[in-house]
Amino acid sequence: MALRYALLGLLTKKPSTGYELTQQFRETMIHFWSAHHTQIYRELGKMEKEKLVSFEIVPQLDLPDKKIYSIEDKGYRLLIEWLAHHTVDPPKMKNEQLMRVSLFHLIPKEEAIQFLKESKEHHQMVLDHMNSWKEENAVDHRIEKDRLGEYLTLEYGRRQMKTWIEWCDWAIEFIDVIIEDSGEEG
Repeated sequence: MALRYALLGLLTKKPSTGYELTQQFRETMIHFWSAHHTQIYRELGKMEKEKLVSFEIVPQLDLPDKKIYSIEDKGYRLLIEWLAHHTVDPPKMKNEQLMRVSLFHLIPKEEAIQFLKESKEHHQMVLDHMNSWKEENAVDHRIEKDRLGEYLTLEYGRRQMKTWIEWCDWAIEFIDVIIEDSGEEG
């Protein structure tokens, strides 16, 4: 259900095609929410049926016609109501990578370390992407109000990536020392 609020929020900034919404979602929300493009298109269809959004068809030469979605008053009211009547839920922790780490005692030290190195590399790529976005959008000391949420969530994501990278370094060193000292493997 939260996906619809993310899409409505993006549409408050400007009317967009489904493709543009998918791109905007990847650039500004992927570090705290995931959705496949098929989910986005499916949700747009549901919201259109519920009269939360509407679309205008724009004919294109040599390409399929495109739909440009806009938020309707009903969608805007629903979004504001959702924002205003929030509850602060307890933190949710569901991390498949940590589930794997919890079972490292079942694999050789080298495989555990390799997993951590690959995970660190992936998180570094995501952090680099976030840093590039931040730099390209000149977001640091002053931002427009409609970009506040993007900045705050981006900074959360950056800090989360940095923490994971630091933890990977620590875990690799810890495993290397502990396993060597005890003489045990997998």
